[in-house]
Amino acid sequence: MLNPLKPVALALFAFSLGGCIFIVNPNEGPVTDNSSIGRESPQLPKRTPAFKQILYVDSTQGTDTPSAGEGETQPFRTIAYALTQSSPGTVIQLAPGEYSAETGETFPLKIKPGVTLRGNERQQGEGVVIIGGGDYLSPTWGKQKVTLLPGDRTEIAGVTVTNPDQSGTGIWVESTNPKIRNSTPTKNGREGIFVTGTGTPMIENNRIFENGGNGISLTHEAAGEIRDNVIENTGFGLAIGGKSTPLVVNNQIRDNIDGLVISHSSRPILRDNAISNNSRDGLVAIGESQPDLGTETVSGKNTFKNNQRYDIHNTAKAPTLRVVGNQLDDTRVIGAEIQLQ
Repeated sequence: MLNPLKPVALALFAFSLGGCIFIVNPNEGPVTDNSSIGRESPQLPKRTPAFKQILYVDSTQGTDTPSAGEGETQPFRTIAYALTQSSPGTVIQLAPGEYSAETGETFPLKIKPGVTLRGNERQQGEGVVIIGGGDYLSPTWGKQKVTLLPGDRTEIAGVTVTNPDQSGTGIWVESTNPKIRNSTPTKNGREGIFVTGTGTPMIENNRIFENGGNGISLTHEAAGEIRDNVIENTGFGLAIGGKSTPLVVNNQIRDNIDGLVISHSSRPILRDNAISNNSRDGLVAIGESQPDLGTETVSGKNTFKNNQRYDIHNTAKAPTLRVVGNQLDDTRVIGAEIQLQ
């Protein structure tokens, strides 16, 4: 049963399900010319391929001087300094190590448009740890504690991100379209990734676990794709609210309190997800939400298994929740307006 808490500052509201906090927003396109025959063809200028600058950073071996950064043997010391030297197309390559306030970082780290922050992609950021947080004034949520703030067309790849502040967020996406891949947001005070405004990120092949609130939260008019991630051992694996419409595909959502909590008037599309072993419910639909769990033409193909209480718990006021082409236990589905096919 949902127990609404009192609103907190700046129109930020929290709903509590058994002690787990879900932060949500309530408002929420052949000509032929014979005259040229016999003439020598004009020589077109050769196009120079786009050059991607690589800047190297090493928190133990580097120095933040203008002459450094362009080689592995002379890296910068901090991500913050490398960002001041970056431009669209730059790749900031991180050596193994910890990047924190103690090593000279200043948070949040605002990644410029078109810049890639890259660590150890093969092992989802193992050994490349960004830890810390700083004040960010969100246009939609007010003051927040944030580690990474990606801009448009940025990429975050192969890093571990931790914000130990009690209300801290690892990666905050504010109306931008970054790619977040092969990374590990973990042990963040509130959530691993927060998407708000008109954010349309691609969140792909990450391991998101042991975060204090939610694995991924989406609100306002957020969209984008959440694909091929493992989301586990946290409060709500996915908390989708406001008017969000993300595509959620082929994720493993397991061992959380609730797998997914869908609220307000959000309309996520859920396909091919494995939602299992959550200690309460696999999916909870509340408010006027309408999760798409399959249609007459496209099956949902989600698998619900071993969720302790219900696979699907529907209390939404929206029209009938249709559940088409999914694997689940009919006896673990509750709600007056559910149609199983």
